[in-house]
Amino acid sequence: MRKILATTILGLSVLFLSTVTAQKHESQLIRLDKSIEPRKDSRISHYYDSINQIYQQYFNNVVAEAENYLGNKAPDGTLANVLTDELFREAAIAMSLIESSVVPDLALLNFGGIREPIPAGTITVGKIFSVLPFDNNYMVLIDIKGSELRKMFFNNLRKIENAQSFSNVRLVHKGGIIDSVTIGGKPIDDNRLYRMATINFIENGGDKILENVATSHVYTDSQPFRTRVIEYFKAQKKIKRIKDGRVVILK
Repeated sequence: MRKILATTILGLSVLFLSTVTAQKHESQLIRLDKSIEPRKDSRISHYYDSINQIYQQYFNNVVAEAENYLGNKAPDGTLANVLTDELFREAAIAMSLIESSVVPDLALLNFGGIREPIPAGTITVGKIFSVLPFDNNYMVLIDIKGSELRKMFFNNLRKIENAQSFSNVRLVHKGGIIDSVTIGGKPIDDNRLYRMATINFIENGGDKILENVATSHVYTDSQPFRTRVIEYFKAQKKIKRIKDGRVVILK
């Protein structure tokens, strides 16, 4: 029985290989240049058009109105202030749910993640996606000792060209470098443990803001930060922000 089965399998294999070998294969060089005329598939076109319509409806949805120009330029962008204050607010809400007795001390966003300003006028979902294009940026809460926080400011962020955006912080730059920092109106206490809201990109080493700075992770939000911003803008309806003195530039 085994001999018959082996012979049968061998015969089928030879037949298959003979068939494959007998097939004639032809090839043609297709130049991918301006001369090519792409073929249109009505089914694909219809699918694309339907998806594009849904896309346009969502991204053209107006969520708020900017009453003035919101800039994203360091070291004191008005849009950056809006977004960092919203990060600070979200952190306070999160903390009230998990540790009611603990509140955040400061919030930090990197200017590099704020890709565009927002001009005065309507703000659409699509515009917020252009401002904050990264799907994987989530708010995180970290604990950081005062001495480590001082290291972050006076080592990693000391030069004005390394400036980032903060909430509940007042920075004084003098001669192009940080001269003083206050948090909640008070100087940094080296022995105190501070709770800082930021995004996971920064916590994971992005832009070297926390390079050689010891921190401990506390919390990660369940929604992307951009989603939180869209919800906040919808609730506020009108967005206006001016420079509020959180960053002072002295010669």
